[in-house]
Amino acid sequence: MKQIILSAIILSVISLSSLQGSSFAGSLEVTQVGQWVDDKIDSVKDYVQFAKNVKHNLDQLKTMRTNLKKLGSRDWIDFEDQVRELKRLVSYQDALTYAASNYETLFKNKYKNYDEFVRMYQSTTGVRDFAQEYKTLNKSTRNTVESALKQLNLSMDDMEDDKVVMDRLKDLSKSSVGQKQAISVVSQISLHSIEQLKKLEKVLMSNHQLHAAWIAKKNAREEMEDAAHSTRVPANGRDLTINYGKAY
Repeated sequence: MKQIILSAIILSVISLSSLQGSSFAGSLEVTQVGQWVDDKIDSVKDYVQFAKNVKHNLDQLKTMRTNLKKLGSRDWIDFEDQVRELKRLVSYQDALTYAASNYETLFKNKYKNYDEFVRMYQSTTGVRDFAQEYKTLNKSTRNTVESALKQLNLSMDDMEDDKVVMDRLKDLSKSSVGQKQAISVVSQISLHSIEQLKKLEKVLMSNHQLHAAWIAKKNAREEMEDAAHSTRVPANGRDLTINYGKAY
């Protein structure tokens, strides 16, 4: 289930480029566009719980290693499984923050009045530049994970190759010290993932609120414009709506 959600997020990164085409430029309604952020909020909520479960399992393995001094082969396989889950979490965060930043930029490019609205919002409430905020979260996660992995002689690029990671973990599993180091580093990354996901959820919620406020303002403006260009006058005992000279 989680892999399916992750795949959907990664696909959304690819599909975002298509938003610059005709569908995003014309036929896609504002309310449909605004739904993108709302959907991702639900996804992040699921992943926060998923991350907590991974952290809980890692804590149990950490306690077992402390008590036993060295995990047996079966327990170490359980640890490797948690590392794979954590890799999915990191990939999810990386993909979503990248996609969200692009989405917000494309949203501004399509709706010019929205960009003006954001600037007004910034001056009156100090709201963040959401596109930049997503980039900051992305960079923070990558830097933290990269720094932690260096302790295991691994890198972010290595995380994309399951064999490289598992081979390194196999080497570390041969000694109690190696196991302790591996579990400690992976626990650090899992804790950071939880914190970053919670931050991402808050940013997405704030972003969604801004979209909702802008859509409400846009709708109100359009209603006022319609009212200004339309009036009702009596004709033959009934009301006749006149709009731009057309009677109906």
